[in-house]
Amino acid sequence: MLQVQSIFIYTLLAILMFAFARKANGTSNVYNYIPILLFTLVFGFRYSVGVDWENYREIYEVELTGMSFAEMLETRYEIGFIVIVYLCHLLQLPTYMLFVCISALQIVLLYKAFKDENEILPYVYLTLIFSGIAIQSFCNVMRQDVAFCIFLCAIKYAKERRIIPYILLCALAFCFHKSAIILLPIYFIWIRRESIFNRPIVQLIIFFCCIIAFFINPIQTLLGYVDKLIILVGYEDYIDHAMDMTTNSIFGPLRMALILAHIAVICLSNNIKRFYNNNLFNRFYDLYFIGVCCYFFFLGNMMFGRITLYFTNFTFIMFGYALYYFVKSPKTYPNVIGLLCIALSLFASYASLIFNCTRSTDAYVSYFQEDLHQIKDTQRTIMFSK
Repeated sequence: MLQVQSIFIYTLLAILMFAFARKANGTSNVYNYIPILLFTLVFGFRYSVGVDWENYREIYEVELTGMSFAEMLETRYEIGFIVIVYLCHLLQLPTYMLFVCISALQIVLLYKAFKDENEILPYVYLTLIFSGIAIQSFCNVMRQDVAFCIFLCAIKYAKERRIIPYILLCALAFCFHKSAIILLPIYFIWIRRESIFNRPIVQLIIFFCCIIAFFINPIQTLLGYVDKLIILVGYEDYIDHAMDMTTNSIFGPLRMALILAHIAVICLSNNIKRFYNNNLFNRFYDLYFIGVCCYFFFLGNMMFGRITLYFTNFTFIMFGYALYYFVKSPKTYPNVIGLLCIALSLFASYASLIFNCTRSTDAYVSYFQEDLHQIKDTQRTIMFSK
């Protein structure tokens, strides 16, 4: 029941967002806003979708209830999140409106980041859903993903070498998650060069070294060097348990499909760069490659996975760019193979998410489907009792 409903809602959402974004075709009409509305309604009205959903409900209904704005500022939460919670309390809005507000903020910022890249936006919407990022990231680390979307908007100013707007947007991202402080130095990596990673062979060597590093498990050694940085970005509570938070990740079919997709993008990266021929894409690619390396180097470690989310999330961005390139470019053998690799990775990710949704918090239930709430609550209880 929940699997069928989840397949229907998530698939329909992806198709409709893609279709309406293509229909808009860069013009300022209502079609631009329909995908935003659809995403906001689906993810805003979700019930118990996302590991952190229950935590946010408790924060809104219990922890911050009855507090003045000044009292909220004394808690551990960032001011941006506090403002949203305070306004929702002030207007006496139900809990689901907190999720509506945050979901709307996420998708509006994503739209703003690609407003000048409107032909890419439909494909980014598609990869956002089918990669599982929307369901497993945007629904969980909500505050940090708001910060990530603000960072997306800031990169345009890095491209234009306008440091003041870049710093202001990074400060705004910091208002939603302290870890955004690591984004400030990113501006300076492009001071002398428009793109850092231009040699696919070198990138492949680095990529495979990161995969090998996963088996060596260098986390314990690394902790001794970066513990102060971890405290600075707000993860001090995780340090003592960093090794306990490393799961037994394996290189099964899903991860192998992802590796093939990354290899395809890396091998064809120079062709894709020539196709787009703009510095914004070059910066997105650099951040994507950093994210790919971080993902496999820290594979299975939740603490470092959270810290490097600002880079690992660029996978769905780059896959969106790559899909558009493959669709619009000549159907040569490398392009066809690249398209198949990304399609396979997206299919594997989405199929895995749907197949396992009844054993996780990913199965979709609306806040208004009260008859199904008990099923979701039972799933959550079983999941966290293991």
